Amino acid sequence: MEKQGIVSIWLGNIKNQKQLEKYVDLTYDEEGESVPSKFFEDFNIDMDETDEDFIEKAVLEAKSDEISVLLEGCSYEEVIIPIIKEKIKLNSSYNTVILIYNFEYKSLVNSSGDFDYITSTSYV
Repeated sequence: MEKQGIVSIWLGNIKNQKQLEKYVDLTYDEEGESVPSKFFEDFNIDMDETDEDFIEKAVLEAKSDEISVLLEGCSYEEVIIPIIKEKIKLNSSYNTVILIYNFEYKSLVNSSGDFDYITSTSYV
């Protein structure tokens, strides 16, 4: 659900940035209508509740189970990392991060394929 000041975070494992973009980025049909990506389908996200300009995604060089390593360099990291470190302990190692800003995910699907929904939190 669209909600100002909230970021929703997914972590996963994928081979490279090109595969990540194919998994997350919206595509368009012949009429110019947007088509939801596999990520949006997997996690049952209504693409009309998000703004693709507020999605950050990255594949890291190495896997980590440290949230501070995984989120280093993301927007608002100085706010997000301390909050997440305090309330989340990762049980797996990941190399990929997806953040959707101004969107509060309602945990419809917690895991799909190689990706896990981690949390939604304020970034302001």
